[in-house]
Amino acid sequence: MVKPCYSDLCLSFLKAVFIIGLLLCGVIIVITIMPLLLNVPGGRKSALLAQQICSCWRKTACRILNIHTHITGAPCSTAGLVVANHISWLDIIAIGAQQPMIFIAKQEVSEWPVMGFLAANIGTLFVSRGDGAETRRTAEKMIWELRAGKRLMLFPEGTTTRGDQVLRFHPRLFHPAQQAQVLVQAVSVHYSGAAKEVAPFVGDDAFVPHLLKVIQLRRIDLHLHYCTPLSSVQERNRLAQSARAQIIDALQMDEVVKKAE
Repeated sequence: MVKPCYSDLCLSFLKAVFIIGLLLCGVIIVITIMPLLLNVPGGRKSALLAQQICSCWRKTACRILNIHTHITGAPCSTAGLVVANHISWLDIIAIGAQQPMIFIAKQEVSEWPVMGFLAANIGTLFVSRGDGAETRRTAEKMIWELRAGKRLMLFPEGTTTRGDQVLRFHPRLFHPAQQAQVLVQAVSVHYSGAAKEVAPFVGDDAFVPHLLKVIQLRRIDLHLHYCTPLSSVQERNRLAQSARAQIIDALQMDEVVKKAE
């Protein structure tokens, strides 16, 4: 009985060491390489390379944390906006590992230790709640990025849940996709096994304590269901409702949320 505990402790320690190394590597990259790639005037290829580097970093994080991603459907290469239900910061790493993209996050994320610094320096667009002027500026940036052919990712619920429900999607977040007239692809997210209880990052959870719990998991089973892309040329409320309905249907098929939803 002692041996498995000792083995788990060693595994958690190794994960912690590798995660610290990966974070330090990320800091070095955003200080030295990212400014060169992201500040090239009209440098579409350099911007794409920056996104690919970020995607590679996320894939490495998935390997270290032993995230097993089970995928149904396929990411659409022509979808400009990707939306998903939100359970944990792990969602960002796993979805971002599938294809290069720019994330839209709440302003509080920029204050996280190390991860906030990394997010702020890889092109993440932050949304400030209650600041109408800043929200409009972020929306304008999103429209510009979408029209430039970039892929954006956001969580329309505006918060996280434990994965047993899908909250209302905020229609205003779909406005940039409408203005840029790009396809919208919904992705359902849920965890199974031991990760179902540990992965949710909700309420007043702090990042570092939660990370310490996550690295104690032997493996993380994460399920992503890529839904049929939606046209953004429709009424905003209907677009938000359609994306949410697709995700609920996918989760119902996996018996994650109740049929009565």
